[in-house]
Amino acid sequence: MKAIIFLLALAFAGSEHVNRYSPSFSENKLHIYKYDGVILTGLPEKGLNRAGIRISSRVKIRGLGTNQYLLQLDSPQLQQLNGIWPKDPFSSLRQLTAKLTPHLTTPVKFEYNNGRVGNIFAPESLPEDLLNIHKGIMNMLQITMKKSQNFYDLQEAGIEGICHARYVVQEERRKERLIISKAKDLTNCQERILKQTGTIYTQLCPSCQQRGKNIRAVAATTIVLKPTALGAIIQEARVRELHQFTPFHELDGTVQLEARQSLILEKITSQQTEQTPEMSKRGSLHYRSVNTVLQQPFQLLKDQNLVKQVTNILNHMAQHNVQEVQIDAPNRLMQLVQLLRIAPYRAFGQVWESIRSHAEERHWFLEALPAVGRIESLKFLKSQIQESENVKAEILQILILTMHQIKTDRDVLILTKEILQLPQINRHRLSRKLVLLAYGSMVFRQCAEKSTCPDDLLKPIHDLLIDASNRPLDEDIVLGLKAIGNAGQPASIKNIMKLLPGFGTAATNLPLKVRVDAILALRNIARKDPRIVQRIAVQIFQNQKHHPEERIMACAVLFATKPPLTLVSIVAKSLLSETSLQVASFTYSHIRALSRSSLPSINSLASACNLALKILSPKLDQLGHQFSKVYRADTFMYQMMAGASAKVLMVRTSGSVIPTALLAKVRGHALGVSSDLIEIGLRAEGLQEILMTRPAPDLRKTDSRNIRRILSKFINWKELPEEKPLASAYLKLFGQELAFVQLRKDDIDGLQQSTSDQVNKYVQQLRGGVSFRPSKALVAAEMRHVVPTAIGLPMELGITLAAVAMSKINVKSESAITNIRQLLSSRIQLNANLNPSVSVQTRVFMGINMPQIQSGVELLANVRSIIPVAITAKLNLKDGNFRIDSSPAERENKILSMISQVYAVSRNIESNEKITPILPVTPVNRMSRQQFRSSASVSRSASNRVVSHLSPETLSDQVPRSEEEQRSRLPNRASYRTCAEATKLGLKACVAARMENALSIRHSPLYRLIGEHSLNVSIAPADSAPDIEKIVLEIQAGSKASSKIIRLSDKQSLPRSVPDSNQQLTLMQQRDQKRGNNTTWTSSSRSTSSSSSSLSRMTSSLQRSHSEPVRIPGRKSAMRISTSSTSSSTSSSSKMISRRTSRRISKTIIKRDSRRISRRISRRSSRANSQIQPLSEQILDLAFRPLQNSRYTVTSQRSLRVSTSKSTSSASLIIKERRSSGSRQSRASYGASLLGSSAQRYLISKLGAPLLVVLLRSRRTDGRQQGYQLTGYGRMSSRLPRVHLRVVELNESSNWRICADAAMPSSHKVLTSARWGENCERYRVSVRVSNGRLASHPAVKVKMQWGKIPNGLKYNARVVGDYVPGLAYALGFSQTHQHNPSRQITVLAALTSPRTVDTIIRLPRMTAYYQGLQIPTALPMHAISVRVQQKGFSSVTEIQDLLLAINERECIAENDTVRTFDEVELRSSLPNRCYHVLTQDCSETPNFILLMRRAKTNERLKEIKLVLARNNTSIEAIPTLRGIKLLVNEIERDPAKPIEELHIVAIRQRDTGIILEAPSININQLYFDGIRVQIVLDQMIKKTCGICGCNDGEKKMIMPNHEEVSNAERLFESWTYPGQSCNDDCTVRSEFVQLGKVIEFEGVESNCYSVEPVQRCLEGCSPLETRSQIVNFHCVPANFTIRDPVIFSRKTADIRSSMDSPSNCMCSCL
Repeated sequence: MKAIIFLLALAFAGSEHVNRYSPSFSENKLHIYKYDGVILTGLPEKGLNRAGIRISSRVKIRGLGTNQYLLQLDSPQLQQLNGIWPKDPFSSLRQLTAKLTPHLTTPVKFEYNNGRVGNIFAPESLPEDLLNIHKGIMNMLQITMKKSQNFYDLQEAGIEGICHARYVVQEERRKERLIISKAKDLTNCQERILKQTGTIYTQLCPSCQQRGKNIRAVAATTIVLKPTALGAIIQEARVRELHQFTPFHELDGTVQLEARQSLILEKITSQQTEQTPEMSKRGSLHYRSVNTVLQQPFQLLKDQNLVKQVTNILNHMAQHNVQEVQIDAPNRLMQLVQLLRIAPYRAFGQVWESIRSHAEERHWFLEALPAVGRIESLKFLKSQIQESENVKAEILQILILTMHQIKTDRDVLILTKEILQLPQINRHRLSRKLVLLAYGSMVFRQCAEKSTCPDDLLKPIHDLLIDASNRPLDEDIVLGLKAIGNAGQPASIKNIMKLLPGFGTAATNLPLKVRVDAILALRNIARKDPRIVQRIAVQIFQNQKHHPEERIMACAVLFATKPPLTLVSIVAKSLLSETSLQVASFTYSHIRALSRSSLPSINSLASACNLALKILSPKLDQLGHQFSKVYRADTFMYQMMAGASAKVLMVRTSGSVIPTALLAKVRGHALGVSSDLIEIGLRAEGLQEILMTRPAPDLRKTDSRNIRRILSKFINWKELPEEKPLASAYLKLFGQELAFVQLRKDDIDGLQQSTSDQVNKYVQQLRGGVSFRPSKALVAAEMRHVVPTAIGLPMELGITLAAVAMSKINVKSESAITNIRQLLSSRIQLNANLNPSVSVQTRVFMGINMPQIQSGVELLANVRSIIPVAITAKLNLKDGNFRIDSSPAERENKILSMISQVYAVSRNIESNEKITPILPVTPVNRMSRQQFRSSASVSRSASNRVVSHLSPETLSDQVPRSEEEQRSRLPNRASYRTCAEATKLGLKACVAARMENALSIRHSPLYRLIGEHSLNVSIAPADSAPDIEKIVLEIQAGSKASSKIIRLSDKQSLPRSVPDSNQQLTLMQQRDQKRGNNTTWTSSSRSTSSSSSSLSRMTSSLQRSHSEPVRIPGRKSAMRISTSSTSSSTSSSSKMISRRTSRRISKTIIKRDSRRISRRISRRSSRANSQIQPLSEQILDLAFRPLQNSRYTVTSQRSLRVSTSKSTSSASLIIKERRSSGSRQSRASYGASLLGSSAQRYLISKLGAPLLVVLLRSRRTDGRQQGYQLTGYGRMSSRLPRVHLRVVELNESSNWRICADAAMPSSHKVLTSARWGENCERYRVSVRVSNGRLASHPAVKVKMQWGKIPNGLKYNARVVGDYVPGLAYALGFSQTHQHNPSRQITVLAALTSPRTVDTIIRLPRMTAYYQGLQIPTALPMHAISVRVQQKGFSSVTEIQDLLLAINERECIAENDTVRTFDEVELRSSLPNRCYHVLTQDCSETPNFILLMRRAKTNERLKEIKLVLARNNTSIEAIPTLRGIKLLVNEIERDPAKPIEELHIVAIRQRDTGIILEAPSININQLYFDGIRVQIVLDQMIKKTCGICGCNDGEKKMIMPNHEEVSNAERLFESWTYPGQSCNDDCTVRSEFVQLGKVIEFEGVESNCYSVEPVQRCLEGCSPLETRSQIVNFHCVPANFTIRDPVIFSRKTADIRSSMDSPSNCMCSCL
């Protein structure tokens, strides 16, 4: 009993505690509080301008009854700040205060119980925006108390929603009060009050937000309670809320919006009875707004007389944007959009009626409608469509843009469905297609944030797909799939699966293109339900029976869903048994590309792919670029919190230069989200065949009855589906398909004809002149994020981009033109005046945005570009002449101007706006002028400063500031201006830039944007140039180029006696070989020649320094060289060298070279006993060998070991080493000699007339011409391809020239040279590129050498060279400091693996190298054809021949081996006399079939039979002892004589065989000699079948039923033409057989039948040879009656059993 009493007492005490500390107001008292609310927006640093709003008032709260209270504001005051806080005071907004006071002072009733605010009641006349201010005050009263807890977390309701809050409760017993501290994380909310637009197509990146959030918000509240017997009285409440935003990383600074509130109790008095107005329920404490986010104003505009305001803006835009776009045009556009967003529907009609007859006003009105985004704009467009019989193009484009930009809701979608039914829309395929795609996008936006989408919204596109599938109509099926793909709803999966391969029966009858589109339609659905898309995609991918392109696209869809590690591993494991090389190459490259990604959004996927690579074989990386690939590149900068990725999916077929399909996508990552910016898809089935097809004769007499009779004998024969050439393309923006087009060959022909007619129409109008002025206005981006603040005012973060562009074009022809052909064959003169201009405005705003007031930070950037062009173009395509005449600039024209500034803005509806730059305007105060102050003076001034105790929440403006705060914020200023003059053309281009930013405050990307930035690019007349009348650019190509030469540029004298070409090249080679025998032994390419005296000095010098034997690598013993033994050789060598070079090298150079070589030998000898060099440096010792040298050796120059010996002469070592490398260096000097001065002049003289002349000149008013002339010579067909270009001034007194030369002395070497200066002799740079080997790896060597170069270029090169070591270190290069040739740079790159390159870079003062440098894409050398590797660089001249032969494929049958079109070797003998289908045309209308069988006379020989559809012709070739016997339609003919009845076939005899050619049916060549059968087909890719394969690069063995077989014997057997009777030469045939015994299968006695044909002897024949094979059987109960076993070909295999199959039989016919 005592315990019970104790517990009751404890409970009573607890309840008393709760009641005593429970916040409440006395019902019969009046509580008067002082309220102050401040909002400041700007940067957090002191001394910068901010924008602010202040609301102050007295707040009266009195009780009305049980838990009901009345709140009323008294004497409210509105103030604003636009300046430095707290230095500058708030200014009063008297007019706005007077206007809003009646609403602000309206009483509001609210429920309040235990610290919780309940329902709120207010008069209907109180606007919702002003009621939110009352809610902001009530939000300070929201307190959640818990028993016996002073630290707790909970989700608490407030004005901003239901967000996470944390409480800390402290009790001060001495002062008898309770202090409650509360903090809310406003970005961690269960239910957030948020309005936003423009982000529906973006995807959040959670991993990016873990690094740093772009938006954060927090609110901290302190409440002081005074407990009483009736409850706790709120004495004081203070709130501090902070919103911060940055487009970059938040640690690098943010823009802040700070809200402060204080509510302080002044007194409690007795209340007087007052009448309460009638009120209605207005919801809870949550923030509400009647305006949509689109109705948030851009600018504060009064909503009075909207029609007049809209009309005025339209008139202004029409009048001021005639010749060019004005800089304020985007601003006017945004004003127009804002007015139309708040206008009622009737206003649209009123505006239209007033501007209907004015074309310009009407155009700008329609251009603004898409950005309005309201249902009123869509209603207006519907009414305009219904007024006419056909939809106009102008209305159609506006309708499509409106549908893509409108804010969707159920009413909008119902209206859109009505538009879909309009006959004007459905009358034309284009309009119907575009509207349906746009409707799918609208459904996506409507259901993006919903778990399920209503069926009635999806019904129009579902019905379209179902109806099209039933008919079937391929075009409508594709349209329905693309519309469903835009909608991206999981409810559409069932309709798509009916068309997916392996899931629906309808897919088997659809073209490949449709099935691929069905797979791609799953991508947007994966955003909502990735698991179901993964399940479907992986099933399609792993089914090897599907077409490779279907599986490739399924792989792409699968990885777009970001599959987990387990699923990636399954895909990787399946590649180990993959049979399709196209699928294997694509999947491997996709996995590898993803594994190298640096994007945080796919970190887990990249890790999974990196692990999956370890499962796969690296051989897959060696597949060449003729296979399908994925190319991907991405980057992400964490400081900017932004990145980008680009991906190209290339789907190929065998031998196709043009990919079958190509998908390219660019994705952007910023602001914590990512989005597909643009995607382009191209598809070209058979396009290469169309482009490369040769003209064929008329084949109207084609009859394929004989061919079909042969094919009918094959069991389960299936024709290849005819793939009609199809070109298709689509465009996606932000993941939504805007438009697509697909054209078959007939459509292309029709389009070409209609386009030609339209072009001819415009061409005829050119005579009278054509003038048009296209223009476009667009709100390209609008992203708005609106959240409530603690005060009750909405904070908006908005980004808008508006652009207006136009161009005035006038074109007139001076020639009489009637059609396009005449335009291409006559001399045409066109006068054109173009004036394109564009103006773009970008606005970023953060702050308070209401219809009555705006206060915040605004970045405003304007870009304007105007490029006026007035030209006269003269064109003569027949003669290869093109000329453009243009007038010079008469005044300065700003072709580009850009300015951006960040402001603190304060606007209200009743007074003028106030705009102040964030950075205060301060005079230029240089740091160098500031005075130094001692620490003592600073201490005295600090001691005199008295700092009073202030609360951190004090809002007073009288806050003492520290010296850091008092110091003015000086912006970081910089300016730049430069001009470049072309005096000969009379032009001057200037670039001027100016910058003022806040980098002096904080060095970060955000503070770099803060301030003012401007850029101007202008073109003006040159200051010092004479008057220019005209500027002319003329290009003359071809044989008439020499007629346009104004100045003969080559005045250099040629050699006196010029031998012929062969003699000259022979002399060069002999001379270079002699030089090569005397080149230096060092690794550098410096060729040093010396006289006999210089050599003797070197010898004596070396003798004094060294007396050791020298061991040369590769020799078994050291080579000891003494002075006595080498004196004679030295003397003879010296004499020979002296006669050749003593006149060219001075003694000073000889001494320098001898000392240098001596020091080098000394250094090498000093390292004789050093340790072996590291492995990473051995790459420097590998010698590069060009491909002409058949021996590829590895020499180590550092391995020269010099040991002690008696009197050794190093001179002999040098001579021998030079001789050993003479052949290699002679080629180098030969190549250099080709570009030497004398040889060069000779070669130029042999090039003949110039092939190209380009003149850029100006005509002065005095008649003189000045400018430049480029002359081009070239000869590519000769043994030495070479090109020469020369640029000269037209001024005869000038010797300044530029000469550029290129030559190809061998197939693996290219030499280029550039010389300039007086007569091209002052400066020179040459580059040599050669390919060869480094060790055993293919390599390329690039060597650049120079002589004298300009001082400016030399200085810049030295500056860059100073950064090279650090840059090389940063890139991972190893470095060695070597003294390489001072005027030479050598780059050597060796391909050590398909993805790694060993690189050596030799600079004058250092050598950098990198072993295993990773390259982004694989370069398998084996994939390059042998012909190209052998031809080297000279293969460029054979591109045309290579392209013509790109579709040629060859199949060879010789002895017992067949090498197929896909280069698969099959080994199988011909065991019988049956015909085998070697290859055939497998299209729907086959043109030929080639049969082969064993010869009758000799089993090692073969017979062939070619059956043609042309007149059912058959051609047989039979080997005999006298040669090849030719039978045409069973009549013997002589192959040496023409055969008249074979119109499309040419037959001739070659040696012991015959050659048949029929290019019209794609047989380029058929060779037969009895042993070898060789057929070469063209344009037959993926169109053949037979033993030679399908010619698709898949390397598969395919039977007549299109199933794959694993061995060659089974393949030959399946393509065997069966015998019909025992009298035939062929005695076997294939048939479905019974197992021959009854077995028990699944507990039932069953008969089993083969599911594949088995070879059997004909009736009356017995087997001679048999072989055992495994056969699949399907079993049925024994009591079933089977009439035709062929039905089992479509059954699944139940058991496998071995059977004997005869390969040859012997018959005894009666």
